[in-house]
Amino acid sequence: MQNGVLGDDWETEYEAMQAGWDMYLKTLAAYVAHFPGRYGVPVGGFRPGAGAPDQVWAAVAREFGITGEVAEGTAVRFTVDGLPPIEGVVDLTGLPTCLGVRTADALYRFLHSGTDRGNALVVTHHLFGAEADPEDAERAWQDWLTRLPVDPSD
Repeated sequence: MQNGVLGDDWETEYEAMQAGWDMYLKTLAAYVAHFPGRYGVPVGGFRPGAGAPDQVWAAVAREFGITGEVAEGTAVRFTVDGLPPIEGVVDLTGLPTCLGVRTADALYRFLHSGTDRGNALVVTHHLFGAEADPEDAERAWQDWLTRLPVDPSD
């Protein structure tokens, strides 16, 4: 829920909200279209200083098994230690800011803060499976973010 800008550095927060707003609206549309009436468990993670956008998105694409251009409808399959294999499709491309993957039981959202806001990579997922344990999933995703091999030469 968005209820305003709260911090002392409100200009940076405002710019970050502008950068991510399209992702959140498109996530809402995906929820209504694919998961109506289902409760989603939110899972988040944060990696400050992950790298420049091109470097980060190249690393994410490699993890997803994507070769070539990242486009909506592209099939992905990847693993996160401690979680079942993830198979889905890219359903949101807003590079260099955001990328989304939809599976049968989740919306996975990845957001890059931008170079001016610390090159952070943020995950804001919504898990709709009955077996979703938010603490285990959040821990697994934070570990994934921490270990994501970002190559500075990308």
